[in-house]
Amino acid sequence: EEEEEEEGKEEKKSAVANAVPRAWLETTANETLRLMMMDTKETLSFLEMTCYASREEIEEESEREWMYALTERNMRKMYEQTWGWNSLEKRRELNHQCAKFVVVRMKEKGKDVAEPKAFAHFRFEVDDDDVASVYIYELQVEQTMKRSGLGKVLMQACERIGVGLGLKHMALTVLKTNEGARAFYAKIGYEETDHAPAGAHYVILRKRI
Repeated sequence: EEEEEEEGKEEKKSAVANAVPRAWLETTANETLRLMMMDTKETLSFLEMTCYASREEIEEESEREWMYALTERNMRKMYEQTWGWNSLEKRRELNHQCAKFVVVRMKEKGKDVAEPKAFAHFRFEVDDDDVASVYIYELQVEQTMKRSGLGKVLMQACERIGVGLGLKHMALTVLKTNEGARAFYAKIGYEETDHAPAGAHYVILRKRI
């Protein structure tokens, strides 16, 4: 009974998090950039961070297509070598009613408009440990911006959102063959769990926040 009560509390936390408006998500995420500027003394004014509390808030169809196209460019070959690429399923995943997004834009020299360079697709869910978590579904960065630190910025923004909502875990799934991603997540404090089914092509990672 006590265990069921705890699970109910975690479900409630997840439900409350899902009701948080875009403005709060965006303010919290952008605090990551502000703190980075204070810590590193670097000028990050060329970066902008936008959040969407739902897919419907993405007004530009071109931005929706960019998210899908970037995911396909980065992941299709790796998927085809494991469980196969399904365009329709990936679009459905990005269009899920609980999907939320953080997008990093960069204003390049000589341009007036900041272009999207990386994004995180996340949701608030109760994870396999029955704990309300920020679950990262996608972390995608343009090839021209690899190793620029944008992936770390996005993960820190999502973690800050989780902490602000009183959630305890970050969680995500990564393909076993994606050695670069596994090394990246290990470096920023994520640990592999034993929650994935035996023989799965992926591992589930977790981090306490």
